[in-house]
Amino acid sequence: MRNKYWVFIVFIILFSCKKEKTEIYLPALFSNHMVLQQKVEAPIWGRGTPGSDIQISTSWNELKTVTVNEKGNWFVKIATPKAGGPYTITLQLGKVIKKIDDVYIGEVWLASGQSNMEMPVKGWGKDMPIDNSAHEIATSENPKIRMFTVKKEMSFIPKKDCVGDWKVAKPENTGDFSATAYFFAKNLYKKLKVPIGIIHSSWGGTPAEAWTSKKFVANIEGFENTEKQIDKAMAGQEKMEVWLKDIKGMSFNDGIESEFKDEKNDGQYITSSFNDVGWKEMDLPAYWETRQLKSFDGIVWFRKNFNIPEGTNLKNLKLYLGKIDDMDDTFINGKKVGGILKTGFWDKERLYPIDEQVLHYGMNTISVKVIDNYGGGGIYGDKNIGILNSKNDTLINLSGKWKFLPVSLIKNGNIYHFNENSSFSNMPESDIMLNPHFPTVLYNGMIAPLIPFTIKGVIWYQGESNVGRAKQYETLFPAMINNWRSDWSNANFPFYYVQIAPFNYNNGSPLSAAELRNAQFLAMKEKNVGMVVTTDIGDINNIHPSNKSDVGKRLALWALKNDYGIDSIISSGPLCKNAKFDKKKVIISFSGIGKGLKSNGEKLNSFEIAGKDSVFYDASAVIEDHRVIVSCRKVKEPWFVRFGWKNDSEPNLFNSAGLPAFPFIEIRK
Repeated sequence: MRNKYWVFIVFIILFSCKKEKTEIYLPALFSNHMVLQQKVEAPIWGRGTPGSDIQISTSWNELKTVTVNEKGNWFVKIATPKAGGPYTITLQLGKVIKKIDDVYIGEVWLASGQSNMEMPVKGWGKDMPIDNSAHEIATSENPKIRMFTVKKEMSFIPKKDCVGDWKVAKPENTGDFSATAYFFAKNLYKKLKVPIGIIHSSWGGTPAEAWTSKKFVANIEGFENTEKQIDKAMAGQEKMEVWLKDIKGMSFNDGIESEFKDEKNDGQYITSSFNDVGWKEMDLPAYWETRQLKSFDGIVWFRKNFNIPEGTNLKNLKLYLGKIDDMDDTFINGKKVGGILKTGFWDKERLYPIDEQVLHYGMNTISVKVIDNYGGGGIYGDKNIGILNSKNDTLINLSGKWKFLPVSLIKNGNIYHFNENSSFSNMPESDIMLNPHFPTVLYNGMIAPLIPFTIKGVIWYQGESNVGRAKQYETLFPAMINNWRSDWSNANFPFYYVQIAPFNYNNGSPLSAAELRNAQFLAMKEKNVGMVVTTDIGDINNIHPSNKSDVGKRLALWALKNDYGIDSIISSGPLCKNAKFDKKKVIISFSGIGKGLKSNGEKLNSFEIAGKDSVFYDASAVIEDHRVIVSCRKVKEPWFVRFGWKNDSEPNLFNSAGLPAFPFIEIRK
């Protein structure tokens, strides 16, 4: 009887104990089709059952065993051979086996930045294309070029993992690849004939401080209070998370119209008969962050009544709303007259033709649904908005007070439609909401999870969002470079970046972008960096130039020369090495000219000189004996000379390899 009793007790104990699950967890980077850097001790890491041993074997005959620590983490380094593949990596924990198939060994680069790095090979619609994209996509089949695209993620603290997967270059995949990164990889492969892996992590419209860690950014003037701001923001974030539990959120993909619809209410807001008495008023045009909607990302309806006098000619009228950040859906008297429901058009002016049948004499109603994904939002611009006649003169001025109602919140990649219990009026107040402009948040969400995956180096295309803060960028950008090198424990990995292209920023300062370019140029003082000049392949009317092929090629030139030993390559254009001020003229000598200087058969442009008064005048410039001679009748004694020093400068000085000269400014010494 006693034995039966003890057997029963043991049985109960055994089956009441929770059985610990045996599993191997790997970060997203370690997945099928991955590329590992050749001839290195490549880190591999993950999670597993504490105290257990994981055996890792590779089909190139490496074998390692690692013990999972008490926190469930493990880390090991695997020696990689010279370029080749495909290989398999097998991980075993007890009876659990996990395989990573189709692994190549080659050259791995990280590509990051804002929208000009994010812009895909297929482009962003007809208004923002990529040159020759259809042909490039159709002929892209190459199993030795792969790209891992990191899903957009923001965080106030460093993340351990990201979302994404490796894709092989082929027509069904390549259209979604970063164009700049793809053309970089394509040019590397063309010369090296080894597998090329690109880890692509970018987010349009974002500043450099968002890509910099708390430790480094806090030392930059203007960001000293970052840590306090993060603590405050995280407290507000906790309140927001509690409040959001009462609202059903829905994940959305940029440009999918249905995801921005609130079927219950949208149909009412567009009609003239809707009663908007309870709505508040806002003066437009303006960013709504400068009005009543501080730190708000989401969807806001705007409404305004306007009168059309009897006898007005209703033919060939147009609605001009200026610029809208980011998207809009626009109606007059319940009829849709225009809209852009895709991201990337925050800087595009809205000018919509109005069918004469839409309007009528007397009172009319315009309704605009504005969708702001992140950053600044609203109907903004520096001009009046209104109804234009056939001569583009303002017939009816719509600037001034508009009724407005926030209807949805966009946060962390989700859209939350407000309801009766959870509306904008009772949303927790927050001076700082998580957004991709905030210092550290993209480093934490999209760079930290990649460390310490071995990379050869970095290519970077960013700067537009820091225009207007050039002096700060002079220290911020090098700090970010050293931040990444420090965290990868590699103080020397190459960092090649793109100088922002000519563009008319319409921000009231004709030199703000030129000054930012100079800040980028000054970063070349850092070791093992290189800068691509794009003054000849920009588009002053489009902040997203269509020629990404040459951008990728020029980035590859830096790498091929400096990192892969092809010394015969000319990697960049003419660089001013000396400016001799000689009476009424300036004689400029250059390095990096190859076999000489040229201007493609046209007169040299974009040179300016000034006297002691610092008033610059356009100057004439000629090439003589591999130098440029600059002069101007209006300046009797030059003290300053500059080149390519306007936001929209498109200079035409090149070296024999066809690479454009670096913009510069020099002063008499």
